[in-house]
Amino acid sequence: MYTMHDRQSDRQAIELLNQEFCHQLDRGSADGFVDLFAEDALYTSGSRIFRGRQQIREFYLGRTQHGPRTSRHFLSFLRVEFLDTTHARGLSAGFTFAADGCPPFESTIPAMVADFEDLYVAHGSCWRFVERRIIPLFRAILPR
Repeated sequence: MYTMHDRQSDRQAIELLNQEFCHQLDRGSADGFVDLFAEDALYTSGSRIFRGRQQIREFYLGRTQHGPRTSRHFLSFLRVEFLDTTHARGLSAGFTFAADGCPPFESTIPAMVADFEDLYVAHGSCWRFVERRIIPLFRAILPR
């Protein structure tokens, strides 16, 4: 069993991976977003399932098919369990504000509150998502 002290730098890298997920999804690029995932990663959000980097890229690009998309993702309460030297499991909670178009928007209702269940793999000193499962707990009915 690894102690928190033994894995502090890995834990920080996983925290940064989660922060970068939010940044790339809200303000980044398809390349930056896709690079957060292992080649054969599984990414699910509710009933939507994406396997591999190509499908994850298509998801990212599809978010703006109706024009500009504005979103802000917030994650918190990250718990990390190291499974071995190169694999870890994470659990966090998050909420999202999202709308098509350009800000400012009138609504302050979160589009979603969800659990995030993750599996991570280390590639050298870099951690990536092997699986990211977003499990919605609350969803707003938002106009499209």
